[in-house]
Amino acid sequence: MRKIDYHMHTHFSADSEASPREHILQAIQMGLDEICFTDHRDFEYPECPFELDADAYFQELQQLQQEFQDQITIKIGLEMGLDLDFVDEINAFVNAHPYDYVIGSIHVIHQTEFYDPALYFQNKTKEEAHREFFENTLACVKTFDCFNCLGHLDYICRYGPYDDKSVDHSLYQDIIDEIYRTLIQKGKGIEVNTSGYRDRQTCGFPTFEQVQRYYDFGGRIITVGTDSHTSDRVGEHVEEVIQKYQEIGFEDVSTFTKRVRDS
Repeated sequence: MRKIDYHMHTHFSADSEASPREHILQAIQMGLDEICFTDHRDFEYPECPFELDADAYFQELQQLQQEFQDQITIKIGLEMGLDLDFVDEINAFVNAHPYDYVIGSIHVIHQTEFYDPALYFQNKTKEEAHREFFENTLACVKTFDCFNCLGHLDYICRYGPYDDKSVDHSLYQDIIDEIYRTLIQKGKGIEVNTSGYRDRQTCGFPTFEQVQRYYDFGGRIITVGTDSHTSDRVGEHVEEVIQKYQEIGFEDVSTFTKRVRDS
């Protein structure tokens, strides 16, 4: 199974100062076969301008693709914040440039975000907040076709004013299962985001139990990404994740070119 990192951020994202070149050098050192840069774009993210200068982004990354073409495969992607309040704007932004791969992520619901301390959780029980997150995720995957994989499915478990932030998937499994069915029907996939290891110690986002469920429903499109905002984290936990993928039954990870899954 190929070793990839398909979720990485650089100085083109508002929340990173990382050098794309340093990411590439670290990926080579980690023995990765392929990487994809996926810098952020969100519309109306509270208190943080998640803009992306796509022209400059492509110019720099295409130069690096040429420079390192004999050492590692480099793809140019995007992490697009899916937001039902900006459907037309999101579709127009994604379609304006030839991205190889697009992650669709839920970072904001009606201009409230999850990063602590967050307005999103005010006047909600934990179950109400988590249920709304999964319901919104389902609505987004039904509405949008401009992405390839859904990012960090249960990312909501990282945040919230609770002693126990974990998600009880059983409370929302009917919604999550409909997310899987929708993704599979539309030819979309999921990722395991290894940044979750910092919180859960044993797995990323989502849990491997949820990955198994996606597989059992027939899902075969899957990637792995570190969500690296610093170069030292490129490739982190990738080998552990792909080992679990093999145990679940996946034959390989998925890679993409111009938003089409590679054969």
